[in-house]
Amino acid sequence: MSELNFETLNAAIEEQHRQNPFSGVIHVSHQDTPIFSHAYGLANRSDQLPNRLNTRFGIASGGKIFTATAICQLVSAGLLSFEQPLAEMNPDLLPKLDPRVTIAHLLTHTSGIPDYFDEETESDYEACWRQVPVYQMRTAIDFIPLIRDKEMKFTPGERFGYNNMGFVLLGLVVEKITGIRFQTYIEEKIFGPAWMRSSGYFSSDCLPAHCATGYVMDSDGTWRSNIFSIPVIGHGDGGVYTTAADMARFWKALFSQTYFDAEMLARMTTQHVPTSPESSGQYGYGVWIDQYAGRTCLSVVGEDPGVEFYSGYYPDETLQITLLANTNDALWPMEKVIRNEIIGLDQA
Repeated sequence: MSELNFETLNAAIEEQHRQNPFSGVIHVSHQDTPIFSHAYGLANRSDQLPNRLNTRFGIASGGKIFTATAICQLVSAGLLSFEQPLAEMNPDLLPKLDPRVTIAHLLTHTSGIPDYFDEETESDYEACWRQVPVYQMRTAIDFIPLIRDKEMKFTPGERFGYNNMGFVLLGLVVEKITGIRFQTYIEEKIFGPAWMRSSGYFSSDCLPAHCATGYVMDSDGTWRSNIFSIPVIGHGDGGVYTTAADMARFWKALFSQTYFDAEMLARMTTQHVPTSPESSGQYGYGVWIDQYAGRTCLSVVGEDPGVEFYSGYYPDETLQITLLANTNDALWPMEKVIRNEIIGLDQA
């Protein structure tokens, strides 16, 4: 296994930024020591306010790992079982729900339930909100009418099928067991112990200071904000705001067993299901698991209109690579350049 290379990282990032300008924050650390931290572009284009290292970005589906962590906490506390059927907890919620769907199926995207935005067949997330105003999506229950009358997609456990609604339902499970609003539970029980003081589920119509606006470029080259393109507040499937520093704190807290013991951590990060027949990638509970040059990488990713996010953690090396962006298309090639430069493997 080759040594990690950081000597040429700065030059590689700057060259990639020159070719495809990046708007956001890039943070790389090794053994809890920052290697590279830099902010690029504008957080607010109207007022020409720059992104800074403490800027908070929406991370879309990157928030699924927080939902999974909460569920694992509740299982550790004996309040829930991974094998518990969802129908037992909410018997009248979805009349066409297969009674065999369990909490574990939801965590691993193997439930087969219908999705409010089916990423296997749809690509335009904004289209979801042309008939349903985004400002109405304030609670998890608000998503139920979008799938209530839909049939199951496949038999539970049959295969991996990425599913946002499954994590919305997990958020409802957290609320039912704890009696606490999902967003409040995550902020108090996940962000709090990790000292993630900049992170939260903020309403897009009432953002606190230091939040980046997400921007979408139209076909004529005009930039517009994403305020009408994503739900007004995040839920179990994602939508939290965070910073690069807070993500570093989360990974450290997770692997320091702040939330639960080593046995539960191992279960959360176990390869439970292949993500596709053609890929070597696997999925744990709320986290993607890949191998690069013999190194295990755990990652969380997110993409919405005006939002891109990647945070990869290599537990054996205590290496973390996090990128947060408030525009689309520049993050993924930048992430590949950074990974390849550090690991020395041209991996797609």
